[in-house]
Amino acid sequence: MNVFEQFGLGVKSYIKALSLVINNGLWIYFIYPVVIYILLFYLGFQFIHYLSDSLESSILAYIDSGSAASWFSFLKGFLHFFLSIGLKIIFFFIYSTISKYLVLIFMSPIMAILSEKTETILTGRKYPFNTLHFTKDVLRGVALAFRNMVFQLTLVLLTSCIVWVPIIGWLCPLFLLLLSYYFYGFSMIDYVNERKKLNIPNSIQYMRNNKGLAIGNGFVFSLLFNIPIIGVIIASVLSPVAGCVAVVEMEHH
Repeated sequence: MNVFEQFGLGVKSYIKALSLVINNGLWIYFIYPVVIYILLFYLGFQFIHYLSDSLESSILAYIDSGSAASWFSFLKGFLHFFLSIGLKIIFFFIYSTISKYLVLIFMSPIMAILSEKTETILTGRKYPFNTLHFTKDVLRGVALAFRNMVFQLTLVLLTSCIVWVPIIGWLCPLFLLLLSYYFYGFSMIDYVNERKKLNIPNSIQYMRNNKGLAIGNGFVFSLLFNIPIIGVIIASVLSPVAGCVAVVEMEHH
């Protein structure tokens, strides 16, 4: 399959994933992302508020010379207004990028279970529960999500330096978007690769050879995730199921 066919399979697999979730009682797993989302939403906004207010106070304190001039009071008031809104927007943008990976990290145990159950439904292969093996699955999912998050954020910072360069800089947002889709899909499909006994370097090579599949899965994951409130809940359950569906179908192509 070429990269475009893989992309189409990665997208279409969500239709079958929805059917599998509904018809096989996997809908019960929607409870977990609800709890995680509420906690992340509350803690995230508390952190954004605290960090932006602390940084704003530090900046204003640094430039405050103690002048009583009216123009300085006006300037300080303007800076207070600008920083109060601007810093929160900046930190919210950063958090919105990180939050997807935080969901992947905290949902890793559930995603591992969903991916395994999906493979059993599709192929009949059963994997007896083993605490040590399950723990390794979860830790691998967490490590991979953290690796991808750091890598993506590093690239965001690096490309922000050339975003104003004509043509090359204009293509940076598209590149970063495709890269984020790839990393999200990578995380979903790696649960299957782990059961196939692929170590992380081999899993990375597998995904490079099937990048269209990862991008297609991550594309829908990102679209669903951006739907207010219910999006993150739906994406957290459907994406690992869709990732497993796509890999199994590609193997039988």
